[in-house]
Amino acid sequence: MNFLQTMRLALTPLSPIHIGCGEDFEPTNYLIEDNTLFAFDPSRARLPEPLARRLGELGEQADLRGIQRFFRDHRQHFLPHADVLIPVAPGLAADYEKRVGNVANREANGNRVFNDLSIERASQSNGQPYIPGSSLKGGLRTGMLDHLNDGRPPLSSERGRGPNSWDSARIESRLLQGDFATSPLRLVKPADLMPAGEIAREVLYALNHKKDRVVDRNGNERQPRGIASRKECIVAGQYRAFTGSLALHNLGEHREPTATPVGSLRPADFAGIARDSNRYHLPRLRAEIRMLDQRGFLDPAWKKGIEDLLAGDLRPLIDTGRVLLVRLGRFGGAESKTLSGEGVAQIKIMEGKGPDGRSRASFHSHTKTVWLAGRNTEDRRHLLPFGWALVEVEPQGDLSQLRDWCELQAASRPNMHDIRARFAQARADAAQHAERQRAEREATRLAEQARLAAAAEHALRQASLTPA
Repeated sequence: MNFLQTMRLALTPLSPIHIGCGEDFEPTNYLIEDNTLFAFDPSRARLPEPLARRLGELGEQADLRGIQRFFRDHRQHFLPHADVLIPVAPGLAADYEKRVGNVANREANGNRVFNDLSIERASQSNGQPYIPGSSLKGGLRTGMLDHLNDGRPPLSSERGRGPNSWDSARIESRLLQGDFATSPLRLVKPADLMPAGEIAREVLYALNHKKDRVVDRNGNERQPRGIASRKECIVAGQYRAFTGSLALHNLGEHREPTATPVGSLRPADFAGIARDSNRYHLPRLRAEIRMLDQRGFLDPAWKKGIEDLLAGDLRPLIDTGRVLLVRLGRFGGAESKTLSGEGVAQIKIMEGKGPDGRSRASFHSHTKTVWLAGRNTEDRRHLLPFGWALVEVEPQGDLSQLRDWCELQAASRPNMHDIRARFAQARADAAQHAERQRAEREATRLAEQARLAAAAEHALRQASLTPA
């Protein structure tokens, strides 16, 4: 018996994916020029003495606005030291130029509030984005649990602390017939999916929109109050951009009630896991496309491309579990991480503060808003959902329809080869300029040294002369 099955995986992002790493680009370590973000270590720049002194004064004064403007105004000293180059959505680049170093507004007490221009970075390894195995396993886990639950409502003993809420840990323990030690999920171990080549990425807005149209007294549509945030994203349409593996353990007849999963729950093969994931995610993708299309948010070209893929060559592969659909990252929405069934999902929605000043929340089966990826804050017609991806199991041959769609997406991306070539030339020019300045300073130093030596020698001769 083979106690360990290992399968190769290949992942193709269908929409922008943001999996955070807890780090941000800040306006004191990046600049945006020509729709490209240049991230750098400020300490590597060699500033002329007057500029270095000025930057030190701004730091001592804790003048954040002044520091932001200093980096922007003297970008020629910092850009050559960039070690990360990422395309930026045009709207975001224009917003940066308008807002960096400026006050956004003033609070009632007169304090100035600065523009938050931080950009959330994606999970990365050696400077390249990757897909953590834990993110992939999270999507597989939800599909497996949803299949086991089959839409049944939770038990009354599984109620949570809040009104109309459930204790997810108790529900999961019942479905898996045990705790972590006996969970069948322990037998499924995906490795991190690493880049197969250079990964195309872009800084995009994460925009929050209401799912249902809400109007004010004048008939104008009300928008959510959430602030648009900026995310480094893996862009859609990169054919087999990430590769990795998944190990599936087979315990055979080994059974130990307190240390091994129940035999009937152990996954027999990965095709079954893939089918569970597809049964869970595919209806959600189609429902989201339908809702976003009705609201007029969805990019029509993306919608048609995805629908053609799902109805074409991918359909039999999805049905047989050779390809699985999964949703990754935080902005995939709570509905893609909860169990199916009316009244089963209990999504906590904050509703502001009550009369007593405490935050209020309620629990619902569906979210009221959706996060979408956009290239500027005003566009409401060409947005994309976050986090959708296809994973091929033991990929064989070529999926020509998927590859052609990916090539079509690539046609509209910035040419990173040209961007890097221009940056390399600019860096070389800056290095030559710095070398000329160094040579000039050295020549000035040597000339001054020679002048002082000549003056000293002249003074010595003068001192040795007789009065005559």
